[in-house]
Amino acid sequence: MPERNLLRTLFLVNFAVTLAFGIADAFFSTYLFSLGARGLMLGLPLVCYSLAKIVCSPALGAWCERAGYRRAVLASLALYLAVSTGYLFNLSVPVLTVLRLLQGVSCALFRPVLLSLVGSCAAEKRRGTVLATFDISFYGALCLGPLTGGLLKDSFGFVGVFAAVAALCLVAFCFALRGIPGGDRGGNAPGRTSRGSLGTLRRDRAGSYRALLAFIFGRAFGISLTGAFLPILLTAKLGLTGLRSGVILASGTVAMTLLLRPMGILSDRAPRRLLVLAGGTAVSALYFLVPAAPGFYQMLLLTLAIGACSVVSQPASSALLVEEGMRHGMAVTVGTFNAALNLGFAAGPLFGALLQGSLGIVAVFHAAGTVGLGAVALFALQGSRPGEQSALCASPKTVSVASAAATSSCESVAPYSHAA
Repeated sequence: MPERNLLRTLFLVNFAVTLAFGIADAFFSTYLFSLGARGLMLGLPLVCYSLAKIVCSPALGAWCERAGYRRAVLASLALYLAVSTGYLFNLSVPVLTVLRLLQGVSCALFRPVLLSLVGSCAAEKRRGTVLATFDISFYGALCLGPLTGGLLKDSFGFVGVFAAVAALCLVAFCFALRGIPGGDRGGNAPGRTSRGSLGTLRRDRAGSYRALLAFIFGRAFGISLTGAFLPILLTAKLGLTGLRSGVILASGTVAMTLLLRPMGILSDRAPRRLLVLAGGTAVSALYFLVPAAPGFYQMLLLTLAIGACSVVSQPASSALLVEEGMRHGMAVTVGTFNAALNLGFAAGPLFGALLQGSLGIVAVFHAAGTVGLGAVALFALQGSRPGEQSALCASPKTVSVASAAATSSCESVAPYSHAA
């Protein structure tokens, strides 16, 4: 029961925070534009948010190991609450840029510690299922965020949007304060000290972890690249209405949300590395077909297929990440992973803008597919650690001694989480 109660608390906390900033982010650029922000001042707050997550994730992940997970969660949620409360005031664009920077710092702290709390104590035989179930709190909130934000904006304006964000952050803080116990819930194996330092990132890292970082960078690169330029393709080339474009843009996330738990169960029964390779390869190949879609229904089928194939690798890659955290210190491992993730999110649109200006929009989607296939190839070539060359064929129930010992030591404490 304590494990289930903690999982419910973390699920609600993650859902509330993701919904809050899903509501705000959908209209944040519009809000800046209404304040008179143009050019650099329009893009700077958005860039600062991404840069803060990239730069701060590894260091804050290491700090979590030393400070304790309850304290880290409460600190991140308190900062989230302060930022969301600040949005309620009629602030200037430079002050909003600082708030956006602090929001990025909060996210860099929040995601690693939440995944650490959940993932380090999920039983190996159910790790993929638990991680996938928890991910519903993220993707479900992403689906609801823009819709809820649109209703609030139409009814109450930007004040209503930011009031809802502050209220949701307060709810998340109260849930965490009540439901997350103190004490060390780190995912370190017995006999290992918590390596909460950035030195961990430069030593003792096998090819499997570097390959996982390459894979997540390629995946984030493709997601951000297509997310930035697909709306342009839908309107400029296909001439779709706003409603039809919205249906296509939401379809992939909806497919992922519905399939997360079944794919999590599959990742506990099938070879996880094989699922990552299959899902990553399929998504990258589908990116090449996007510019060739002639109409609404063909594009809808493609985006649904991309969402379905993405979810094949999602729980499996999360479970592999947790295994790495068991060996090297959970929070710093997840923090570095998040830095690679956000680097991909930042690099994708920038590279796409340069490519679109010189070679056209078709080349943008071909680049997403090419980078994705390259990342999958690196994962395939470097993914096996020494002594684990059979990892692609082995069942995930075949656990290394260190991972099994770490899991059993945490199993009596609590379940798991994700970082997006």
